[in-house]
Amino acid sequence: MFSRRIVLADRCISGEVVVRGGFIAEVVETADPSGTAVDLGDDLLIPGLVDIHTDNLEKHYQPRPGANWDDLGAVIAHDGQCAAAGITTVLDSLALHGERNGLDRAAAFPKLVAAIDQCTRDGLLRIDHGLHLRFEVTKSAILDIAAPYLDHPRLRLLSLMDHRPGQRQLHLKAPSDQAADDIEIADMCRRNRRHLADICHTQGVALAGHDDATLEHIAEAVSFGCTMAEFPVTQVAAQAARHAGMTIAMGAPNLVRGGSHSGNLSAKAAAQAGLLDILASDYIPLSMIRAAFLLVEPDQGFSLPDAIATVTDNPARATGLTDRGRIAPGLRADLVQVRWQPGRWPLALCVWLAGNRVA
Repeated sequence: MFSRRIVLADRCISGEVVVRGGFIAEVVETADPSGTAVDLGDDLLIPGLVDIHTDNLEKHYQPRPGANWDDLGAVIAHDGQCAAAGITTVLDSLALHGERNGLDRAAAFPKLVAAIDQCTRDGLLRIDHGLHLRFEVTKSAILDIAAPYLDHPRLRLLSLMDHRPGQRQLHLKAPSDQAADDIEIADMCRRNRRHLADICHTQGVALAGHDDATLEHIAEAVSFGCTMAEFPVTQVAAQAARHAGMTIAMGAPNLVRGGSHSGNLSAKAAAQAGLLDILASDYIPLSMIRAAFLLVEPDQGFSLPDAIATVTDNPARATGLTDRGRIAPGLRADLVQVRWQPGRWPLALCVWLAGNRVA
């Protein structure tokens, strides 16, 4: 493939990307395409996007409150939507418990994991699917529920959540008369965090703190071996995560919308302060590519390679996916042809997974 704007890890070049056997064989800098190259002209060629956090599958499984759809059909629809948005690797973020917009997540979870596995076996998916399991550490039975899935071959990321009133994401919503954490519950949460962290370290799975709000939250996450601060809700927490050497992930819809829908830390403010490494789609697959290109605008000040890295190389590295995320020899040929001009929406025209066109 030839493009006058190939986005490499450190610069943009005019040249050809040679693909053999699903991998990038060569990257040749040249001003003119060879006779055998597919000429993309002035369109950008970037790595395939890597999405580490999305609730999008749940929306396809329950498109309306109380109306669950076919589980295989939900996975196929979600997969196609991700592919069209330039995402070639997605970590489906599934919670093992709780309720969201009427969806019983505990009941849906095993069905959706099984559906992803079956769709993969049957060759029904366009892109690569991994698992990001989200654990509510306040649940006493969470370890028993989790046990069958902690050695799942798709598991790439585990996040530790705490949605008690007044905690983390809900730190601004505590009742004024709420007492300090109940000691017994707090002790149980720490035990659950430690046990899950030990499992992650044993199996080589990335571990993320979730919705951290305070210096104490970050210190606790570091003590458990978390390498990622996922969606920190205050700049204080994000700054502490940076000082601790953690990777900082924020939601792409937050950046596209211009702020958090729940009043927490703005992804734009985090980016301007140098506190953003990864953008995840969260709940809108198309938000990733839009947010990445917004980072190139003057008020953000990212170079194009650094902006693209927030949705490609950085999330891949953070979750141990070292065979993708960059356009470089030896890596998997996950590629996206993007039509874009500054100030306009980027459009993913063609998407390739391991050299095969999927969108």
